[in-house]
Amino acid sequence: MANAEAGKVPASITGMMAGFLDEYTESNKVAAESPLKFKDNIVTFFKNVQEAMANPYQFQPFHQAIREPFDFYNWGNDFLRPLIIMNQSRIVGIENAAKISKLLQMGENVIILSNHQTEADPQVLSILLESVDMSSLAEQIIFIAGHKVTNDPVAIPFSKGRNLLCIHSKKHIKNPPEDMARKSAQNLETMKAMGSLLSEGGRVFWVAPSGGRDRPQALENGIGDFQVAPFDAKALDMFKLVAMQSQKPMHFFPMAMFTHQLVPPPTGVSSDLGEERSAKRGVVSVCFLDETDGLGGLKDKEFTAAVQASVEKEYQALKSWHDSHP
Repeated sequence: MANAEAGKVPASITGMMAGFLDEYTESNKVAAESPLKFKDNIVTFFKNVQEAMANPYQFQPFHQAIREPFDFYNWGNDFLRPLIIMNQSRIVGIENAAKISKLLQMGENVIILSNHQTEADPQVLSILLESVDMSSLAEQIIFIAGHKVTNDPVAIPFSKGRNLLCIHSKKHIKNPPEDMARKSAQNLETMKAMGSLLSEGGRVFWVAPSGGRDRPQALENGIGDFQVAPFDAKALDMFKLVAMQSQKPMHFFPMAMFTHQLVPPPTGVSSDLGEERSAKRGVVSVCFLDETDGLGGLKDKEFTAAVQASVEKEYQALKSWHDSHP
């Protein structure tokens, strides 16, 4: 942990991220990252974590990525880049990503409905889009963000670099019960902000309808494969309602993400902050699926089931590809 001293990291943070720095150091060595770049990334990381603890950043309902005087967007991507085994990773459905870019240029709106596996999903998406010369689309995406990524001091530096709509998910809004009214009021402000953005047009949002990250299947003899978490029909209905009120054309594109090898989530779901992180290298894949008729005749539950089925099918295809290309 010698490098931690350079960033003046509080003992509480080094304890919370037990093993993270050692793994990150090893991953950078394997990735042949330059020592200077590694030092810059890790010192910047710890400096900003310390700042987040001493003076927590207050995220607005709509947070725009901070690109200057310090570019948190590019730094976040650079920090995660050594963890991705790029020659075994891929992006599928590039033609659909191109369709999204075209729709945005026409002033129309897009909502991406995706499973969610790791805190690093925004950076993974950016890095993979950059690999196919679609950096502009990556920089435009607005992520629907839960309370952890805007309150956990380890996550805050990365969250500063993303466009976010900050919301409390259904899973955590009642914990603790006395905060439910405040959280509900914040969610209302966020939905108002989303409505304004949709009315402007040319916006793309990334939403995890499950309200949280996928988890591995619990088996009697241990832990199984990751499973796409169930999508919430009421959450999707809320986004559809706001979209219909915007008076701008809206398009829905499902997405499948295979990303859990990077900074995997704990096996259980908790509202608490300060979870341990892993920084081992891994493979990732993302698939942009064909557009689905989100504002058509399908009832909410049918629409949700159809979207989840398409995401699960493509997720299994991504997993099978990685299983056959170790």
